Amino acid sequence: MKIAFVNDSCERLGVEYISAVLKAAGHETRLFVDPQLFDDENVSIKGLARVFDCKKKLIAELKAYQPDLVGISVVTDFYQWAVGMTRLIKEAMDVPIILGGIHPTSVPERVIANESVDMVCVGEGEYAMLELVNSMAKGQVDHTIRNIWFKKNGTVIRNEVRPLIEDLDALPMPDKGLYSSASPHFAECYYIMTSRGCAYACSYCCHSYLKKLYGGKRKYLRDRSVSNVILELRNVAKSSFKKMVRFHDDDFCAHDHAWLKEFAFAYKEQVGLPFTCFIHPNTVTEEKIALLKLAGCHDVEIGVQSIAEATRKNILNRDVPQERLIRAMRILKEGGMDVITDNILGIPGQDVGEAIDLVRFYNENRVMKIYCFGFRYYPGTDIISAARAAGYLSDRDIERIEEGINAKAFIQGGDHWDQAIKQIQTFFTFLLYFPRGFNEFVIKNRLFRFFPSLPYFIGVIFSNWLRIPFRYNWALHITIARYRRFMFRKYR
Repeated sequence: MKIAFVNDSCERLGVEYISAVLKAAGHETRLFVDPQLFDDENVSIKGLARVFDCKKKLIAELKAYQPDLVGISVVTDFYQWAVGMTRLIKEAMDVPIILGGIHPTSVPERVIANESVDMVCVGEGEYAMLELVNSMAKGQVDHTIRNIWFKKNGTVIRNEVRPLIEDLDALPMPDKGLYSSASPHFAECYYIMTSRGCAYACSYCCHSYLKKLYGGKRKYLRDRSVSNVILELRNVAKSSFKKMVRFHDDDFCAHDHAWLKEFAFAYKEQVGLPFTCFIHPNTVTEEKIALLKLAGCHDVEIGVQSIAEATRKNILNRDVPQERLIRAMRILKEGGMDVITDNILGIPGQDVGEAIDLVRFYNENRVMKIYCFGFRYYPGTDIISAARAAGYLSDRDIERIEEGINAKAFIQGGDHWDQAIKQIQTFFTFLLYFPRGFNEFVIKNRLFRFFPSLPYFIGVIFSNWLRIPFRYNWALHITIARYRRFMFRKYR
């Protein structure tokens, strides 16, 4: 069987694992990439996006491949893009299409209602997709496969969710070649996860939904063994992935001390590339950060979200005491880490005063980079029901969220994004470039009221790309490589 994966401009680890499972069973897979030039999460210039649109070329290549099945992994930000792609595919060829990923998992009823969508995968897709493809190869689709919803004779077959994959080491190594062969920009940074799941259930995050979906079907937070992780990584330094490793675990420090100690010495000896990771303030200790530094960690990204403890606890379901947050920041700096912080502006119920307190906090507590994301509602998350009860959302608003209408990456803005918040985000863009005294003068006199709302890609340049040394700036390397590859290819 020939399976085609149609992909947006971002790497999808889930697709790599599914491809590896399918290839191990003797099936053929290939990736078709829409580079989304000038219409991605960082840059949106509609006129240029139309000029450099690569969808027709993608469809022509897909048709020439003649796949037996097309799969698309979908996040909410790109759901309308995915729906548009399914329509173009159906217009060009008669092939079954399955959508998976977090958005179809969160709202499968809405996704499968699309005329151009034949199946939906809910939850982990590796073995569900293998069963589906195997049954198709036999000439008779099995409509009882768990995790898969089907359309059959005008009705929808809704199969139950299978238990989570418990032994992550039993999975084959992700098919990195699927992506790097489609475009070299995917080889600029090596993405990896050493676990699945999360210990927390922040109200705005998909884990608040997924934990309810699985409802105790085995352990939710699962680890790979250190030996399995190193087995994947030890050849990376010799391959085309030469710049950096990015661990995409929701909280890398959720691993216990023994795991991190074994990892640190093995990674330093056998891999040796600089890496970055996400961590949660509650799991930061001096010992763990020392081990990350020993292993070669260049920077860590830590979620602050709001400087107001009450907002974190009561609205975001992040029970992080203020003293623990401050202590975590201190440990990271004293441990020699470059610190990147995640923050959310425009949280439901948040006033401008709270955002100003966040500005004042970072004016006194300098870090390498400050992300200020706009608050976004995502389907199925706990905060949606809370926002509806509080009157922030109507049923119509929720319908638009589930359809991904006007959805954009949270770096571009938020769902509660008034002029004052935009001006404060502009202030954050340049905060770390200005001396403390100047910033305090601006805050005290609220001069940020006169700051213009910047195009968000200007903010990306100053608050992101110029804040990290070029060698370690994996996001900039990926972006440059993607535009270089596909802009020239468009006119070749």
